[in-house]
Amino acid sequence: MAEAKRLERLKAMRSLLKSEMEKSETFSLVLNKTGSKIEEINHKLLSLEADLKVERWKASPFSDHIRHTIAPISAVLRVFSTVQELERSLVSSSEVLGYVSDVKRLGEAMKLLSSSCVLALNWLEDTIEYLTEKGMPEDHPCGLRFKTSIELLRELQMTEPRAYLKGGILYTALKNLETEFKRILKEEQVLSKDNLRKLQAIIKRLHAHTRLKNCVSVYVKVRTTVIQKRFEIGYLEKTITEADNVHDIEGDIDQWRSHMEIAVREIYEFESKLSYDVFDDVGEDVPLRCFGEIASNSRILPLLRFGSRISKCKKDPPKLLKLLDCFYTMDNIRIEFNRIFQGEQCSEVRRVTRELISNLVKGVCEIFWELPSQVELQRPNCPPLDGGVPRLVSVVTEYCNKLLGNNNKPILSKILEIDLGWKNTKYQEELLTGHIYNILREIALNLDAWSSSNKETALSCIFMMNNHSHFCGLRETHLGEMMGESWLNAHEQYRDYYAALYVKESWGNLLSLLTTNKSQTTSSSSSESSPVKRKRARESIKRTLQAFSKGFDEIFTKQSNWVVEDDKLAWKICQAMVKTVVPRYKSYLQSYIKLLVEEDPTSDSKHLYYTPKGLEMKLKTMFQKKEETEKRGKDSHFVNKVMDLEITQNSHMTLEAI
Repeated sequence: MAEAKRLERLKAMRSLLKSEMEKSETFSLVLNKTGSKIEEINHKLLSLEADLKVERWKASPFSDHIRHTIAPISAVLRVFSTVQELERSLVSSSEVLGYVSDVKRLGEAMKLLSSSCVLALNWLEDTIEYLTEKGMPEDHPCGLRFKTSIELLRELQMTEPRAYLKGGILYTALKNLETEFKRILKEEQVLSKDNLRKLQAIIKRLHAHTRLKNCVSVYVKVRTTVIQKRFEIGYLEKTITEADNVHDIEGDIDQWRSHMEIAVREIYEFESKLSYDVFDDVGEDVPLRCFGEIASNSRILPLLRFGSRISKCKKDPPKLLKLLDCFYTMDNIRIEFNRIFQGEQCSEVRRVTRELISNLVKGVCEIFWELPSQVELQRPNCPPLDGGVPRLVSVVTEYCNKLLGNNNKPILSKILEIDLGWKNTKYQEELLTGHIYNILREIALNLDAWSSSNKETALSCIFMMNNHSHFCGLRETHLGEMMGESWLNAHEQYRDYYAALYVKESWGNLLSLLTTNKSQTTSSSSSESSPVKRKRARESIKRTLQAFSKGFDEIFTKQSNWVVEDDKLAWKICQAMVKTVVPRYKSYLQSYIKLLVEEDPTSDSKHLYYTPKGLEMKLKTMFQKKEETEKRGKDSHFVNKVMDLEITQNSHMTLEAI
C-alpha cells in the first residue's frame, strides 16, 4: 500500500510541474535552464513507474492463477505417459480378450488425453489473455513459455485422431480385431462359450469405435461363404420342363427334401441363433439384418426355387406322390421356418416360399381331380390275353392305398383344404373319399367293358374272377377300410360266382360227350346184344374217349396260358374241376370197361386216353406257375395221352384197377 501511495504522489507531482510550466511563459528562461534537470527527473519518474508496474505484477494475486494453469498441463503429461505405456502393452499382448481390453483402455486414455489437452489449452489461453489485460508484457518469458506450451498441447491433442488414421496404432489394433473376428467366424465350433465371449467382446469394442458397419459386413460375408460351401449342390441349377418325367429327377427330389430339412433345422437355425448371440448387445435390428442378408445371399433361395421347378415336370400320377412328399417336407419345417425367416430382410425368402407352396398345391390338385378321367381314358385298351388283372387295376388300387395312407392322406386333405380355401369353398373329408370312390367306379366300368370284349366266356369268367379276387385282397388295407365290409363281401360273392361259372363254361360241353355217348351205347353194350352191336358199341366208346382226350388236351393247352393270380384260389378251382370232371370220367370208364376188355387182342389199334388218376393230377397242375409245373413234370403221377392200362394180349382190366 505504501508503494501505491508513493506512486500516486509521483504522478501528482509530475502533473503539478507540467501545469506550472504551462501557466507562465515568463519563466521560460528559468525553465530552460532547469529543463535538462526536469527531463532527467521525468525520465527517472517514468522508469520508476515501469519498475513499479513490474513489481506490482509480481506481487499481485496473478501467481495463483498461473499455478491453477500448471495443474491441467501436468495432468496432460501424466495421461500421455499412460498412453505410451498402454501402446507398449498392446504391442506385446497375445490373448484375444486381453488385447480387446488393452484396445479399450488405450482408446479411453487417448480420449482422456484429448479432453485434458482441451482443458489445459483453455486455461492457458484464458491466463494469457488475463495477464495481458493486467499488463504482462508480450515478450515476458512467462508469456513466451505459455505460448510454447499451447503449441505442444495442440500437438498432443492430435494423438487420438492420428491413432485412427491408416497406420495409426488404434487403426491397426481395430484391423487386428476384425481379422481375429473373421478367423473365429470360420471355426466349426464358432458357437462355443469361449468363442462367443471373444466375438461379443470384439463386437462391443468395434462398435464403440464406430466400426459396427464393417463388422456386420465381415460377419455376413464369412457366414454366407460357410453356408455356400456346405451346399455345393449340382442339381440346384437343373432345368425342369414338362417333358421331364418325375422318375428322371426322383433322386434329386429326395435329395432336395433332405437338404431342405437340413437347411432349416440345422444350418439356418444355427445361423439365426449365432446372429442373435453375437450381436446381442448392439440392438435388436442388427441380428435380423445380418441373418436376412446371409439368408438372401446363401443357398436358401435357389433351394426353394428348385422346389418350385419340380411342379413343372410331366403331369402324371407318380408326380402327385412326389409333390405330396415335397409338401410334407415344407409342412414339417413350417413352424421353424416361420420363426427363423422373419423381418423385412427375409421378405424375399418368404415370397419365394409362398410361390413354392402355391405351385405344390396347384400341382397336386390338378392331378388328383383328373384321376377318374385318366382311368376312363384307358377304357378303349384291350384286356390281358391271359385273363389276369390289368396293370391299370393293380396300379390304381395301390395308388389309392398310398393316397389314403397315414402319411399321405393328412397332407392331401390339407392341400385340398388350402386349394378350396383359396376358392372360398369349405373343405369336407367326404370330398376326398368320394373322389377315391369315383376312381374305383371308373375301374369297374373299365372291367365291364373289357370283360364284354372277350369273345370266349370262360376267359371272361377268369378275367372277372381275378379282378374280384384282387378287390377281395384289399381287406385290411386303407382302401378296403374306406370302402367297407359290404363292398369287400360283394366282391367275394362275385369272385366265387365267376369261379363256378368258369368251371361250368370250360368243362360242361366236354362232359356232355360222355353223357350223350353213354345213352347211345348202353343198349348195345349189354351182354344180350349181338356181337355186331357190341363191336359197334366198342368203336363208339373208343371215339368218345378219343374225342374227350382231344378236347381235354385242347382246353388244357389253351387255358394253361391263363392265370389265376391268387394261389389259394387257383388250388380251389383246380379242386372244383377235379370234382366236376374226374367222377364223370371215372363213371364213364366203369360203365364200359368190360366191353373194352373184350376187344380182340390181336387188333393193331392203340387207343390212347387218360386214366382217372392221370386226369386228376393234370387238372391239379393246370394253373400252376410254369416253373412249378416243369419241376413236378419229372415225377408226375400222370402220363400225357398214354393209357396206363393198355389192352394187350395178356392184359386184364378190372373195375378195381380203375
